[in-house]
Amino acid sequence: MARYISMTILLIICLLALISRKNYSKYKDGIKPLWWIAWNITVHLKDVSGVKTRLRELIRKMTPMNIVTLTKETDRWIAEFIHHMLIIFVLLMIAVFGLSWVPESKEESLRVERPDVGESAEYVELSLVDESTKREETYSLEVNPREYTEAEFREVSEEIKGYLDSVILAENVSFDEITSDMKLPKKYKDSGIKIVWESDKPTVLSEDGHISEDMPEEKVDINLTATIKDNNFSDTYEKKVVVIKNKSGDDSDEAKVAMLNIEEENRADEEFVLPEKIGDISINRKVETNETRLRYLLIFGMMMILIFGYYRYYKMKEKVEMRNDEISDAYYGFVNRVTIYIGAGFTLQKSLMAAVRSEKCSYLVKEVEYTLNMISAGVSEARAYKELGDRLGCEEYIKLMSLISQNLSYGNSNLLKLLDSEVKNSFFMRKERIRKKGEQASEKLLLPTSVLMILVIIVVMYPAIIGMK
Repeated sequence: MARYISMTILLIICLLALISRKNYSKYKDGIKPLWWIAWNITVHLKDVSGVKTRLRELIRKMTPMNIVTLTKETDRWIAEFIHHMLIIFVLLMIAVFGLSWVPESKEESLRVERPDVGESAEYVELSLVDESTKREETYSLEVNPREYTEAEFREVSEEIKGYLDSVILAENVSFDEITSDMKLPKKYKDSGIKIVWESDKPTVLSEDGHISEDMPEEKVDINLTATIKDNNFSDTYEKKVVVIKNKSGDDSDEAKVAMLNIEEENRADEEFVLPEKIGDISINRKVETNETRLRYLLIFGMMMILIFGYYRYYKMKEKVEMRNDEISDAYYGFVNRVTIYIGAGFTLQKSLMAAVRSEKCSYLVKEVEYTLNMISAGVSEARAYKELGDRLGCEEYIKLMSLISQNLSYGNSNLLKLLDSEVKNSFFMRKERIRKKGEQASEKLLLPTSVLMILVIIVVMYPAIIGMK
């Protein structure tokens, strides 16, 4: 299925690419077919949920431009974004189409790897298809852990006997003087071997190693016997101690029985192979097929495309936020220089031009220069300054440009006084911004400081705790 989907999509893209090369002469000389597709998608793309409008606002804040240029730049950005997405998507489809031709071996799919000794049993999902009736049934075959060969069992058994000699005494000093409960383990590590204990006097020493509270006063000789066994082999460990007081069914059922027999006969092997067919029952293992992996690849690829798209939008938004911070930080110096130049007798336009000559914030310089060019082109000063405040988008600039626009309507007699007042206000605003930035920096340093403090406490307290023990 994934092969045909990917092939269809690639054919559609190739067809669109051929149309772009044949019917649109302006795209013939070196044009990229995917770029043509991306541009046509952009042209016919509607402004869903205002996404295009928000993107236009972000781009406008980065560079001053008129409406026509802004529209073209927004379309170009969207087309570039779609172009990159198409490249990723085409590469993904090529990968899916290529991998879909990788052959899958049925013999390998029916090769069942058995869990190692001591591990838990696993279940293999199988599909049983009766070829005479075409009836399909799902069956879970239990695959038990690998079993020991006789030589392996004897070797592990000797190892277990040495282990028992070292642990069963527990807190007792010797086997001739058992005064407290013994430790009688039921298994050895993850060997898959069971240890079954027997006591010839269970009323005195139980099979759990517990000494009875009402045992007689005299010494009691007890024979402890441990049977070390798995499903096929067994061995015996003996120790003398002295305790002192202180199915029938249809074809599918037959197939199940046959598979269970195969599984049981090969428990000493690391893996075994099931037959493709038992009687009229064909056996197919339900494993993760190539088709399933390709679907996962498709889903993963689409997720990566979405993540990449969000990342590009997030980076642009982050850049706009940095731009706003830079412009806000430059406000005090900008309004102070404008006030000084106006006080020196400069006109408002010349004051703005002189104020941005020494300005470090490139965004503010571009916006002011764009405004002065608008005035030179015939736009009224009041309108140009009001639009400047709106483009800058910061509250203090909107207020400043609004004051300037209003005073232009009534003459500039009161402008210097208002600007002096704004300089004082901007000084306090600057102090407040610096204070907030300091608080934000402190919050960022809080987590690593806390981690360092915890590490210091651990380094200091650890030797004291060890000394107390």
